[in-house]
Amino acid sequence: MSVEVASCTLAQLFSKQSIVSANETEIHGELAIPEYQRPYRWTEVQIQRLLQDFKDYQIDEKNHSDGENCPFYLGSIILHQQGNKLNIIDGQQRLTTMALIAYLMEEFKGLSLRYKAPESQQQIKHNLAWLAGQKLQLNDIDFSAIHITLVVTNSEDEAYRFFETQNTGGVRLKGPDIIKAHHLNVIDKSMSNKTRHYAELWESLNDINPIIKLLLRGRYWEYLNLRKDLKDPTRKTMPFHQQERLLVDAVVDEFSPSATGDDVAFGRVTRTYLENGGEALMQPQVGYELRQPLNSGANTIRYLEYFQALRQKYLLKKHDDETLAAFDDFYHQLVCKLDGCAYLKQLFDASLLLYISQFGQQQLDIAAKKLFRVVYSRRVSNQVAVKEKSVPAFLKETPMLDWIAKSYTPEQCFGLLDEFKLTVDAEGIIDAIKSPTNQKSSTKQNFINKVIKAFNLNVEREATKAEYAQQFADSFSQHVTLLGGK
Repeated sequence: MSVEVASCTLAQLFSKQSIVSANETEIHGELAIPEYQRPYRWTEVQIQRLLQDFKDYQIDEKNHSDGENCPFYLGSIILHQQGNKLNIIDGQQRLTTMALIAYLMEEFKGLSLRYKAPESQQQIKHNLAWLAGQKLQLNDIDFSAIHITLVVTNSEDEAYRFFETQNTGGVRLKGPDIIKAHHLNVIDKSMSNKTRHYAELWESLNDINPIIKLLLRGRYWEYLNLRKDLKDPTRKTMPFHQQERLLVDAVVDEFSPSATGDDVAFGRVTRTYLENGGEALMQPQVGYELRQPLNSGANTIRYLEYFQALRQKYLLKKHDDETLAAFDDFYHQLVCKLDGCAYLKQLFDASLLLYISQFGQQQLDIAAKKLFRVVYSRRVSNQVAVKEKSVPAFLKETPMLDWIAKSYTPEQCFGLLDEFKLTVDAEGIIDAIKSPTNQKSSTKQNFINKVIKAFNLNVEREATKAEYAQQFADSFSQHVTLLGGK
């Protein structure tokens, strides 16, 4: 195994010039996209961000008074040398985009990057059409001023290891590590005297991976988004837990917005008009809304800080506050102790944060129980265990997160949740008539037993499986829908 590192311009790489590495080894070959690589998915959002970065660079260069020209750095590119091919392992989206720009500028006519996936071909056509409308802006791009760092290895495994551990000393590079630099850079440009403050604020958040994943679910699991065609480039897909590379991309796309601006917190204000002509204003929650648009810099950092604090307050700690005692007992004694429900708990936690971001602590214990009935319905409606991929499928048919988001009051939200019809599949339930002591308990039956105890339900054990399932569904639904005075 050999590894070569070289610094070069994009013009050198695209024109297929021989590039000399730091070890004085020549690097040459044809750029190629391996078939197993993910599709080309950059949209106008990412491209506009790149063009804006280059425009900012050009402005800085014009304002430079010492006459020295600093290159525009596009980042590192990781390549796997396979014969005369240079397979792109990392940098595919950037290089493809720059190749499209070169095509429109009629430069590097020998350059060819081939995509076989229809999704990639469709996105390339779309981006070419969009870029054609930016022709004046493209004419200012100088490929010889754009520098990159090449990391080339003849081992495919080593190439992916470099991708996953670059700049982290052997620790897997995660989305938050990438967006930290982006936001601090934005702050440094707009209010440099605050850079240290926000850097320290970021560090004080400690491990923000869990809250970022919860926020992604709350933002991505939106009805209209889930209903989009899988090939639609604007569809936001929540990666599964083992898809770490795709998770990095999702975090960067969602939490490093191209827009810059003020630290804006969206929220709902209730205005009551009084008989004397005056007004009374009430804001149930002073903070950010989970699904609100974000600006780069202070806005996103403070947004993450806010939801990290909510997660620590409501989901990680018990309280001395008596008003939260009922919620604490329910969440920590039942929800956190359920087995075989990890994927459902992720949805439940996201739904709680969405509710709290809109209504604060108003009737939180009741909200938690009504949300629980809907979310954990998957535990009893399935014949088999709850799979990770079944959660977004459930939300596609039962958009409960949208019910919360569109509600103006807790009562309106409760009404929507109460309309949900709970069905229980009898498979996995112990049949009391057939000597239950001789039957092995199931995860479903254990779940039902815990729910019956927690909610003090009245369910007749001496019944067939089908009768028992229906009794449980009816008793559970009746109990929960009566909460809150309905």
